[in-house]
Amino acid sequence: MNAAPSKGPARARTRGPVELGLEVTFGLLFVTLFAWFVGVLIEIVGSYTLWRDKGEFHSQEIVAQDLEYIAMAPRSLLVRDTVEWSNRVVGWVELPYERVGLKRWYARLHGEGEQRTQPTAQQSILSQRVGKANASMQHTLSSWVLMSMYVGQDVLLRLSVAAFALPAFVLACMVGIVDGLVRRDLRRWGGGRESSFVYHHAKRYTHWALTGGFGLYLAWPFGGFNPAYMVFVFTMLVAFTMSTAVAAFKKYV
Repeated sequence: MNAAPSKGPARARTRGPVELGLEVTFGLLFVTLFAWFVGVLIEIVGSYTLWRDKGEFHSQEIVAQDLEYIAMAPRSLLVRDTVEWSNRVVGWVELPYERVGLKRWYARLHGEGEQRTQPTAQQSILSQRVGKANASMQHTLSSWVLMSMYVGQDVLLRLSVAAFALPAFVLACMVGIVDGLVRRDLRRWGGGRESSFVYHHAKRYTHWALTGGFGLYLAWPFGGFNPAYMVFVFTMLVAFTMSTAVAAFKKYV
């Protein structure tokens, strides 16, 4: 009885442009929502620890700082007026909070709208305590809701900054590819050895520099960080890792 012929190694499934586009879209959406969720958690914890005196207004200060940094670069290759676009993004995030009435709810609970009713003598001690606990819980929840709005504005503003910096990253990739091809040709004609270890690790770090750095920047909770430094650092990382990956590619294709 003849043995069954052994099958060769399975080929990796290639992804088409539609599937790749969907993966990028849903991946970007996931990173944005995750950064917003982590940012809200950091703001809630920080309002009781690091910036207790500021509370929910700390996230508002971060949004104001981001708008100031964007105003330093009023033009981009992708957007003609970055300031106008940023104000539009802030309005988009604020619109559903106004339509639902969450901002009015916050203003009323924090004394900017209707005045709080004082407990009367006819109310029992239990009902007074329940009323105070309910008012305190609503006061805290309204602050968290306002934090979520400011964090959402901050995340989308920083995502806009990353989009404004896309031409710089494309240029860094092109420089890295050209430099890597030159180094690869020198290695080929000089009898150098190829290293798949270096290639795969450099390729992995290139993906991280393009995605992981953005995720960290989106959820960064502290102010005083100019996004131009982030763009400079990560474009240099992308160019270096891209050059290393291309230079360590196979000698013969």
